[in-house]
Amino acid sequence: MATRIACTFAALASLAAVAAAGPALAADKIAYPVTTGTMIMQSSPGSGGDLFLRAVADAANRQIGANFAVENVTGGSGAKAMALLGKSPGDGSMLMGVSPTYVNTSLLSKPPVSYTDLQPIVRLFLDSVIVVVREDSPYKTLKDVIEAAKKAPHSVKVAVGEPGGLETQTMIELMQKTGTQLTVISHDGGGDALLSVLNGTGDMAIGEAAELKSQLDAKQIRPIAAYTEARIATFPDLPTAREQGIDMVVQKFRGIIGPKNVSPEVIKAWEAAVPKMLNDPAFKKWYEEGALIPAFQPHDQFEAFIDNFGAKQKQFFLDNNMIKG
Repeated sequence: MATRIACTFAALASLAAVAAAGPALAADKIAYPVTTGTMIMQSSPGSGGDLFLRAVADAANRQIGANFAVENVTGGSGAKAMALLGKSPGDGSMLMGVSPTYVNTSLLSKPPVSYTDLQPIVRLFLDSVIVVVREDSPYKTLKDVIEAAKKAPHSVKVAVGEPGGLETQTMIELMQKTGTQLTVISHDGGGDALLSVLNGTGDMAIGEAAELKSQLDAKQIRPIAAYTEARIATFPDLPTAREQGIDMVVQKFRGIIGPKNVSPEVIKAWEAAVPKMLNDPAFKKWYEEGALIPAFQPHDQFEAFIDNFGAKQKQFFLDNNMIKG
């Protein structure tokens, strides 16, 4: 009997210890206004943006006292997702993962909800952009592509993501700098653009290492250039565009935004969480393998960055007669 009572007291003590540990573990996480949140992505599943946001949500769930899930809201090159975010409350229950596309879409198509109607929260990364072809492609370098395009204008077909994406702008700049004419095929996201190359519809695509990793590892596609300042550590044998005589560097930012009225508590939580996320071993392994460059900016800096980026993009589109002044 004494043994049974002792065991009972031991079990109760163990349960009490677990119960006491629960709040302590929860207290280690950063306070957040809501317990669940949706992070929307304007591109399709499998795209670089989609992979980025899912990794961010997973890392954020380990640092912030809320559970985040990702939802893909495609359509209008991000216009549909921006409209949904613009109507959401400012309590952090809905946020959006962004790249330059959301600024470009705002300038090119003037959707009901523009990038200026939304609030930058934090920037996490700059993205290394690479050019890939199918493994059996005759093109070995970016110079080969340019030479083929000069011999037969529009013969080279380039698969890109959303029409308002940085990939499309990159192709416009490439054609301007090289005096070539390429055929640009737009898709709902980088994942769809990659499928276009794999099935032979497109001759090459532009994307990020993270979204292309599995196909690169399987040797279904082959990189031929990097639009980076220097060679990428994970692709030491891949020459940059500059090394191939094309003076171009492209860096895609990755960040989190909210509705215009997003609360200071939400901003504060993400500003505190991102540095911890960037040091999270699992998250760090993922972004290093994907050649993402940590480039954290808190709210005020990210907001200024977006304002400056938007002004530069607008001037580019005006100079190329893509929008009217």
